[in-house]
Amino acid sequence: MTYPDPFHGPVASARELSAMPDEYQAAVAKVVLSHAANEITGAQTFDEPSIRLAPTPFFKWTASRVTMEEYGHHILFSRLADELGLDWRTRKPLTLFDFPLVSWTQFGVVKAVVDLAEIIQLEDLLECSYTPLKQIAIRTMPEERFHVGLGKKIIAQQLQTPEGQTQVEAALTPLFHETLGFFGRAGSGNNALFRRWGIKRRTNEAMRREYVVRVKEYVGEIGCALPAIPAAYAAEHLEDVS
Repeated sequence: MTYPDPFHGPVASARELSAMPDEYQAAVAKVVLSHAANEITGAQTFDEPSIRLAPTPFFKWTASRVTMEEYGHHILFSRLADELGLDWRTRKPLTLFDFPLVSWTQFGVVKAVVDLAEIIQLEDLLECSYTPLKQIAIRTMPEERFHVGLGKKIIAQQLQTPEGQTQVEAALTPLFHETLGFFGRAGSGNNALFRRWGIKRRTNEAMRREYVVRVKEYVGEIGCALPAIPAAYAAEHLEDVS
C-alpha cells in the first residue's frame, strides 16, 4: 500500500496501528513514551513539592489540583503505552526536570512559562493522524491552559513587591533557557518522520520560535524583559521574533 507524503490518517486504534508501516509505528511510540515519561517526572519534580511550598490554603488546594491533573496526564499516556506494548520507564525524561524547585515563585514561572511549551506541543497533537494521541491532546489541553493561568496568577501576586519581582526575574532566565531545549534539536530526523506521518505538523524550530513569541509577549505584559537567547540557538535567530 502506498501512503501519501505527508500522511493524514486517521489511524483510529492500536489494531489499525499494528497494520501500519514500522516507521509509523515507531514514530507513534516515540511520542507516547516521551509524554508518559515527562508527565510523571514533571509531576514529581515540580508539582508535588509545590503543595508544600504554597503559601495559603487556597494555593495548596490549587497546587494539589495541578498535581492530580499532571499525574492524570501521565496515566493517560502510560495506558496508551501499555496498549501498544511499550514500557515508558525505558524513556529518559528531559533534562529540564533536573532543575530543582525550591520556591513558590519558581513554581509560578514553571507553570506560566514552562507549561506553555507543553501547550504548543499539544497543539500539534490536536491534528495528529493517530486518533488516540489526538484524543488525549483534546482531553488534557484545558487542564494545561489552567496550569498556565495559575502560574500567571502566582506571578502577578509576586510582582506586587520588589522582592517578589526580583525572585520572578531570577527564576525566569534559567527556566526559559532550559525550556528552549524542550522542542528538540533543529533539523531533527525524528521530527521529520513525525511530520511525514502527520503525527506533528511543525518543525522543532517553528515550535521553538512560536514559544519565544508567546513568552516575549507575556513578559512584556508583566514588565519583564525576555532573557537573552543562548548562543546554541544563534542559527535560528530567535532574538528577532516580534
